[in-house]
Amino acid sequence: MVAPNARKYVTHPRTRRRALQALGTGLAATLAGCGGGGSRTDTGVSAEPPGSPALEAAGTWPSHRYDATNAAVVADGTGLPDIETYWILDAGDVPAVANGALYNWHTDTSRTGLTRRDSGTAAETGHVSLAVTGTNSPPTVVDGGVYGTDAERAYRFDVAGDAIRWRGPEMPGVRAPPTVAGGVVYVRTRGDENTDAHLRALDAETGATRWRHETTGEAGSPVAVSGDTVYLTGEDGIHAIETRTAETRWHRALSDVRGSTPVVSNETVFVVDDAAGLVAVDVRTGEDRWRALGDAAIVGTPVVAGDAVHVGGDPLVSLDPSDGRVVTEFGEAGRPVGRRGGTLYAVDRDTLRAFDVADGRQRWWYGTGSANIGDTVVRGIDGVTPVDGAVYISAADGLHGIGRPRS
Repeated sequence: MVAPNARKYVTHPRTRRRALQALGTGLAATLAGCGGGGSRTDTGVSAEPPGSPALEAAGTWPSHRYDATNAAVVADGTGLPDIETYWILDAGDVPAVANGALYNWHTDTSRTGLTRRDSGTAAETGHVSLAVTGTNSPPTVVDGGVYGTDAERAYRFDVAGDAIRWRGPEMPGVRAPPTVAGGVVYVRTRGDENTDAHLRALDAETGATRWRHETTGEAGSPVAVSGDTVYLTGEDGIHAIETRTAETRWHRALSDVRGSTPVVSNETVFVVDDAAGLVAVDVRTGEDRWRALGDAAIVGTPVVAGDAVHVGGDPLVSLDPSDGRVVTEFGEAGRPVGRRGGTLYAVDRDTLRAFDVADGRQRWWYGTGSANIGDTVVRGIDGVTPVDGAVYISAADGLHGIGRPRS
C-alpha cells in the first residue's frame, strides 16, 4: 500500500537536542484538525505550571520505549484521532507516565531534580534534588520504583518522601536511561579513560551489583530485556546474554550497530545496521530471519507491533514482520516514537505526526515552536510520551500537553 504523496528515500537529519533549562519561549494555543491537517506553535510568553485546561489523560508510558523490550507499542491503547493544545509550559524534560502522574527531570542553573507532576496540569506534586545537571531522559517507573541515571551512576528515588532510596556504583560514561525488568536495573556505560565500557545489573531493591559484563567499543545504547535474556549492541554486532549469570547465549556479528537500540518482538530482535539496513534476528539462535532497507537512510529505532515493523526515514514505512517486505509507505518523513492501538506517532524535526496504521494516512500534524539559547534560535522535539487521551511533547519551547478537542 502506498499512501498519497509517497517519496523515495533520502537522507533525513536527526532532531537536535535541546536545553530546556534555557527556555526562551512558551505558550501558544493551537488547534489541529483531522484529515492530515495541523498547525504550528510560535514564540510567546513562557508559562509555569499548572497548565489549564487540565488534560484528561489515562493509561501509562512508564519508560523511554514503554517497556524493557523497546517495542514502543501499546496494542490495546487508544491514539488521538484529532487534537487540541491544552498547554505549553516550562515543566521539565521528557516525562514517563505511571500511577496517574508524570515523572521527569527539571534542571535549574545548578542542579537537576526528579519531579512528580499531575498528569492533567503538570503541577509539581513531589521533588527530589540531585547535585548534578547531566541526566538521561526520561526516568523509568516500574513496580512502584522510580529509577534514573546521570552521566556516572543509577538511582532509585522515593519521590513521596523527597529522598534518594539508593545510589548505584560509580560508572562514568552513562548515556541512556536504565532498563528495568524482573527486579533488575540494567545500566550501560561507554566508559572513559579510567573505566572500561560495560553493562551492569543492579538489584532493584538495594542497588547492589549482581553482575558486570564487559562490552566492546563505545556503544552506549539501552539494552532490551525479554524473558531471561538481555540483548545489547556493540561495535562487533549484537549479543544475547543470560539475565541471571550474564553468560553469553549467542553473538551475531554485524558491521556497525553501535548506535542501534535493540527491539524484541515476535520472537525476533531487530537492530539497525548502518551498512546492512534493518536486520531481524531469531532470538533463540542468533541467525538472520531477514534484512531490509539496505539502501535506505534509516532514522531512529523501529517501533514494532505484532502486525508491522514501523521504520523511520523519508518516507516512513511499515514492513511485514515475517519477511521484511514494505507493506505501507507513508507520505511523510519521520522517526517513529510510539504506537497506541492503530495510531502511529512519528517525529519529523520539530513536528509530531500521527498516522493511521491501517491505511497509512496522516491523521494530523503538530508543529512546535523555537527557543533562544544565547544568540542561537533552536527548534526540535526531544521526546514524545503518548498515553490514552493525551500526548506530551518535550520540545525546544517547552513541555506541550495536547489532547482531544473539547468541542
